[in-house]
Amino acid sequence: MARSMTKTKTVRLGRKGQLVLPKEVRDALEIKEGDRLLVSVEANRVILASPEEYAQQTKGLLQGTWGETAEEVAGYLRGERDGWENGAA
Repeated sequence: MARSMTKTKTVRLGRKGQLVLPKEVRDALEIKEGDRLLVSVEANRVILASPEEYAQQTKGLLQGTWGETAEEVAGYLRGERDGWENGAA
């Protein structure tokens, strides 16, 4: 797991929109060639995250959205399916 840190490095964006993460940053994040990263933009900042880290951070985020119990969720799904079958938008 990457250690908590603050690193600031200047990189240059290449002609094809590519950039190279400096070795010091790659080492600090414990990432290597071939690793997959998610790229997002938040408040005008580029955020890099591993898919596993993103999944962990967002786990349970929508919990309870469609019901608190299995029965409530099943009822919600029945209502949605009924709407589809009856042509409701």
